[in-house]
Amino acid sequence: MSAPRAGLNALIAQCRKLEAALPLREEPAMSAAMHRFVADMDARRAPPGMWSPLVLAVLVMTGGLGVGIGVLSLLLRGAGPALAAFALVLVCAVTALALAIGVVAFMGGHAFGLVVLKRLAWGLIAVGSLGVIAWTQGDVRAVGPVVALVAGLGAWLVLNSNGFYVFAGYQMARRYMERRDRAGF
Repeated sequence: MSAPRAGLNALIAQCRKLEAALPLREEPAMSAAMHRFVADMDARRAPPGMWSPLVLAVLVMTGGLGVGIGVLSLLLRGAGPALAAFALVLVCAVTALALAIGVVAFMGGHAFGLVVLKRLAWGLIAVGSLGVIAWTQGDVRAVGPVVALVAGLGAWLVLNSNGFYVFAGYQMARRYMERRDRAGF
């Protein structure tokens, strides 16, 4: 599945276009190319880019922990250790939940999962950027958000890697072919 434009937004647009065509009869040229692509990926021991969801998950969870540490350090003095620890756990749980939703939807061949993963990476970058601003002002408590920034940038790089594009295309093509086969086309 090659996108006419480069970038994650183009991949999301291609996936949405393919999802929109799911209940319809496909074009013969699209069918032959998609069958060859999926057959080539299935013939391999592991499809290219299969590493990308795992690396993405590690980076996003590291970034979530960085955000949580930043929240913990902000709340520790004013709100007390119990509320600060609760906030740390809450931030990590929300990050894990959003990551799980994104990865499960992505692995199921839904463009929605790609959008969630993109927003997670951008959220980590945004929060981390605020931490870098605080760190440049001498606030040592901003170490957590700096970790979030680095992890968010790493997640963004993974989302924009060729391996991730191939794997996302493989997941979408597989879903499309399975749905088409069930519909009897």
